[in-house]
Amino acid sequence: MRKHKYTLLLSLLLAHAAASAMTLEQFLAEVQKRNRAFQAFATSQEAAEDRREAGDIGLSPVLTMAGGYLSDEAQPQTVGTKTVSRQYSLGVAKEFSSGTKASVSANAQQVQIRDVPPGFERFGDYAASSLGLALSQSLWKNFFGRGTRLRQQREASAASLEKESYNLQQRQILIDAEIAYWDYLYQQEELKSRMDSLDRAKKIEGWLKRRYSDGINDKADYLNGQALTASRELLLASTRDQAVAAEKNIRLVLELDPKDKMPVLESDFKKPRDIRALIGGDAGRVVRLDAYMAALEAKTKDLGAQEAKDQLRPDLVLQAAYNTNSNIQSNTTEALNKISNTDIPTSKIGLNFTYIFDTDAKVSKEALYRKEALAAQLTSERKMLESENSWSELLRRYGEMLKQIDTAERISQLQVSKAKEQSLKLARGRAVTSDVVNSEEDAANSTLTLNRLRSEARKMEAQSRLFIRLNE
Repeated sequence: MRKHKYTLLLSLLLAHAAASAMTLEQFLAEVQKRNRAFQAFATSQEAAEDRREAGDIGLSPVLTMAGGYLSDEAQPQTVGTKTVSRQYSLGVAKEFSSGTKASVSANAQQVQIRDVPPGFERFGDYAASSLGLALSQSLWKNFFGRGTRLRQQREASAASLEKESYNLQQRQILIDAEIAYWDYLYQQEELKSRMDSLDRAKKIEGWLKRRYSDGINDKADYLNGQALTASRELLLASTRDQAVAAEKNIRLVLELDPKDKMPVLESDFKKPRDIRALIGGDAGRVVRLDAYMAALEAKTKDLGAQEAKDQLRPDLVLQAAYNTNSNIQSNTTEALNKISNTDIPTSKIGLNFTYIFDTDAKVSKEALYRKEALAAQLTSERKMLESENSWSELLRRYGEMLKQIDTAERISQLQVSKAKEQSLKLARGRAVTSDVVNSEEDAANSTLTLNRLRSEARKMEAQSRLFIRLNE
């Protein structure tokens, strides 16, 4: 009855451990949540988008308010001996993506002039106001917003490039985390294999010791068994040290405190994954992320070259303005009441032409951006070639790795079966001790080789995170 209770308790504990075991997906989700470097890159991606949005700060409406006091006693005065005035203005200006600039302004002033000559009394103390609208439009350099659109496209492309650079670093963190994950599981498998191998070596040593005590075997056979046990103990100690290092890597990736409990990791170590499915999607060109970034950089440089060329164009700006006038009033209140008076308006229209002479500086600036764009395009094309070769090579090597695993599984099964048969033959007195020791060693090494190949395959699958699928 008591044995039944212990069995039930053990089953419950194992079931709880299995339920709380962390799969690879859960582990990587925990890395994204805990790892501060990963979080920093996520924040930097958001900052890149904010930087793109901030590029349009010049298109934001601007409110201006001003007030001033003037006391002028300079001679000669047109009328009077001293002028005192108070000026107030309020305005809103806005530049549109079309390149149009518009502004609306309201102005008011109160003027007092002392010692006004007879006949000019109405100018001794008066107020005036005006309401104005001004427009300007580039007809050449930034032809109806062409330069603005180029800038926005360049900044959007630059933001995409910056975000992908952080995305690449995030993916590298996940690759390193997954490699640490599989390393840890491999070390656990190797540790288990080394312990089983040591147990078998001790059984052989004990059996040889009894036969030596009974005078059946030579002392050399017994010493051979002891040497086998000692070598397995050394290998186990080395594996334990590597397992501790693998655990520390897991703790570092998850940024666990020393007092935090090590999570239980459990995944199907032996099950391969479809390396193509890991990228996602089933249509589109597969490219390495750095090659995609090189294409984005080439696009950004090309837009920058177009923008620089547009900025060096001659400029022809159409300008127009219209102002209402209140005429002179006795006080500021009356002037403001008549601020929208259109009886005596002021209007203006004109063209403004500017041209930068073709100096060496101008020619070199345009050539600089053009050559940078060309160099970026050539680099992008080279990166794409390397990307295609890298992807096909990864698929080839992964396919060869799976074939090696199949072969290693057959070898491991054969070596384990051979070791068991040699042990049975030795028990019947029909085998040489050295053959048993060698078969045990071969079986242990074949199991470790199989586990190592499986670990390398899982790590190779993790490298697929460096690739993306483009829907062109």
